[in-house]
Order: sequence, then C-alpha cells, then structure tokens
Amino acid sequence: MGILDIFRTSAPAPVVYDSPEMELLQERLAALELALEDVGWVRLGMEGEREFSREGLDRIMQIARYSYLKNPLINRGVEVQRLYVFGQGVSIRAEDEQVNEVVQAFLAANRSEFRQSALGAKEVELQVAGNLFTAIFTNIATGEVRVRSMPAEEIRDIVTNPDDRGEPWYYLRAWNDARNRRQEVLIPDWQYDPAAKPTTYAVGGQNRSVDWSVRIHHVKVGGFAHMRFGVPEVFSGLDWSRAYKEFLEDWATIVRSYARFAWKRKTPGGKAGVAAAKAKMHTGVGASSLYDTNPPPTAGAMAIMSEGSDLQPIRTAGATTSAEDGRRMLLMVAAAMGLPETFFGDASVGSLATAKSLDRPTELKFRDRQSLWEDWLKELIQYAIERAMAAPSGPLPVMLDEKARHLDVDFPPVLERDIDRTIGAIVTSATLDGKALAGTMDLPTVSRMLLTALGEDDVDEILAALFPEGWEDRQAGTEAQESFVEAVRTLREAVADLARD
Repeated sequence: MGILDIFRTSAPAPVVYDSPEMELLQERLAALELALEDVGWVRLGMEGEREFSREGLDRIMQIARYSYLKNPLINRGVEVQRLYVFGQGVSIRAEDEQVNEVVQAFLAANRSEFRQSALGAKEVELQVAGNLFTAIFTNIATGEVRVRSMPAEEIRDIVTNPDDRGEPWYYLRAWNDARNRRQEVLIPDWQYDPAAKPTTYAVGGQNRSVDWSVRIHHVKVGGFAHMRFGVPEVFSGLDWSRAYKEFLEDWATIVRSYARFAWKRKTPGGKAGVAAAKAKMHTGVGASSLYDTNPPPTAGAMAIMSEGSDLQPIRTAGATTSAEDGRRMLLMVAAAMGLPETFFGDASVGSLATAKSLDRPTELKFRDRQSLWEDWLKELIQYAIERAMAAPSGPLPVMLDEKARHLDVDFPPVLERDIDRTIGAIVTSATLDGKALAGTMDLPTVSRMLLTALGEDDVDEILAALFPEGWEDRQAGTEAQESFVEAVRTLREAVADLARD
C-alpha cells in the first residue's frame, strides 16, 4: 500500500504507528517542515506553540552555524561577545587549601574543556546553538571526574518528571557509532539521583536503556523558561543579516554594471560616423589574436575630435542607490545581537568616548553572561568536590562544611576604564585609606583582587610564588622581630633622655 492509498481507501484504515507507511509519512512531514524555512516559516512542534519541534530546531541551529562561519555580521557579533566574556581569562580557586588541590587537579585533568580557548569555543557554541550539553564521567572508587562537551544535535529529547516539567530526568542521545550503526540511549541529568536506578525507561511507548555511568549537565539560552531546549541567540538576526548581505550584493551588481562603460562619446555622421568612431577606439585583442594591433588610449592620453563630437566619462556620483541605504538592516542585526552599531565597523557614528566604553545595556549583557558561566563552572566543580568526598578512596574527608567548599570564580572587569577605580576601591577597603592593612581583608585576598583587576592571566601561579607554604609563620616572625627592634629603639631613646636629665 502506498502513502496515497491510505487516504483513497473508502473505509477508514486503522492507524498503525509502527508501520512503514506511518514512518514514511513522518519523514515526509519532517521534509516539509525543513522546506518551510525557505519561505520564511518554521513549523512549531507537537508541543503546540510552546516549543519548536526537534527537527525545526535542528534546521535553525544549522543555519545559525553556517551564518557564523560565512556571514561577517553574525560572526562579528558572536566574536565580540566571546572576547568580552572570556578574552581576559578567569580565575578559579577554593579558599580551603585541601579543597583547592582537588579543584586544581580537576581543572588540570579536564584542561581541554577549561582552558581559555575551550571556554571561548563554548561561548560561541551557546550563542549559535542555544544549548550546551556537558557529559560527566565519574570514577566511583577514586572520585575523579572527567567532563566532555557533547554536540547539541545528538540530544534528541529531554524526558522530564511527569509531575514537574521543569525537572529533567533523562536526555535521549542518538548517534552513529564507528561502524555507522544508529545508537540510542538515555542519560540521566546530573542532579537526578533516585535511590532505585532503573536500567530501562519508557519513552514514547518504547523502552530504552539507561546509562548511569555518565551524567549530563545542560545549559540553555535564547528561549522561554518553559522550553526544554534553548534557541540560538542569533536567531532573530539571521533574516536581517541575510537581507543586508543580499542588499550589498545587489548594490555591488549595480556598481559593476556602471563600471562596464567608462566613457560616453557623441559623434555626428549617423551610422557611418558611429562605425568610424568605433573603429578608432576598438582594440585588436580577440580570440584569434594574442596581441593588440589597435591598442586603446593609455592613461593620460589626449583625445582629438572634430567639431560636433563629444567624449565624456560615465558619472556614477549621485546614483540613486547607495550602500548607506542598507543601514537600517544593519541596525536590525545590531539590535538582535545586543551590540552598538560601532561594533560592526561603522566608526562614523562613534567617538573616542564610545571607543573606550560601552553603553550600560551592553555592559550588563556581558556581565550577565559572565555570571552564567560562573554558575556553570561552580556547579561542575562542586560536583567534582562532592564526588571526591563520597569516594571510598577519595582525596577529601566526608564531612566538609559549605564554607570549606566555597569557590572564588573571578572575571576581570569588562571595561578597562574600571581598573583605576577598582584598584582604588580595593586599596580603600583593605586599608581604610590608612595605607596599611586594616584587618578587613588578608594579604592573599587583596593580592588576588588586585591581580584579577589588572587582568593577569595566571593569578594562582603568581599567588603561589608570593605566598608559599608557611608564609604566615614567617610573616608573624618578621613582624615580631620588627616590633622587638622598635621596642629596643624606644627604650634606648628613653635611657638617653634620662641620662641627659
């Protein structure tokens, strides 16, 4: 039975959801959905108007990725945000030394995921895909945790708590293995840890295996809170970036057509005069000859014509179409990316002040994104700390309070103009303007804040050199020695005063 026979039969045929005909129908509907994008529409999925279908979201992510690679406006907007968020690095440290050793070991073991270039790549991925999936692998015996990024296209569905849509339980991962065989498995959410861990779970009427050896951490942006998947943040600017590109292509075509003719000549004599003028100006280079037997005038040549002839250059100034006419389309892209127009190369609308600063909404946009990444880092690192505490041969004791597990994740200031003001505030807080430590903050904390404000790349390495193990005891001894010397000096002066009396 063909797909059309289903609709032509006189009696209603029972719907068999697992039949080849139904699978073919679903494939055709998916193909139609992808075709709708070509005319500017994207069909919403089975969730009604609350969320895109998974196939529609795939298409949006695909277009966003291509646009980032090819369209200069999308690429520029994404890269500017990446540079502001991670361009100066990030400092991560735990206050407790024992916990900090575990933290630094975790970051070192997963350097491919946490080095600066990798963090910048994740920022790009989050903007163009709207979703960031991180796979977490744990060694139960030692508590060692490894993390790896997972392509957003491999996560086909998110299974939530039947009674709470906002609580994810499993992620359905589908991929092709090394032998190009289709594999599907359910992976638990990093926070879902039921007492009884089932080996299978029913999704869409089909039991699927559950892999408890790995967990998934999910970050989504660009959509509504109730959406299971995020939406690429560049989505609202894709149509306008393409429209601007097509406008400039059309404008370049017009300019190119102007350039086909450089001069205009009027000559009397009708057709015979036109033919004679053409013969004088015609070049002899052609398909049958490699050499010019009648070369055209060179630059600066003189044109001598009889009375009534007129030779004028084609004037392109004042053409009805200008490249600046597309500025409104560029502004729509800038609005979609949340960036000022000056960031897209138009220096004519900027000034020295705008070149050295940001408007307040853009500044808050970058700081808000840094807060998102701070939460992401803290959640993964705290997960590693908890696993180190729970492991039988883990490096941490079981009982560690929240204070001992506290993490400091510091980003340098977004704006350079904040450095002087930030350093002044740090010094004032630490010394109360007495220019000596007032006891409000210890020396390592003050040093960390100052190095971070200055944008130093490796804060922890410098601090380790400045404050090696046992530095507090040596400092206390030095202070005691200085106090003793000062006391002796005071006593000597008092004795000298008594002798004079």
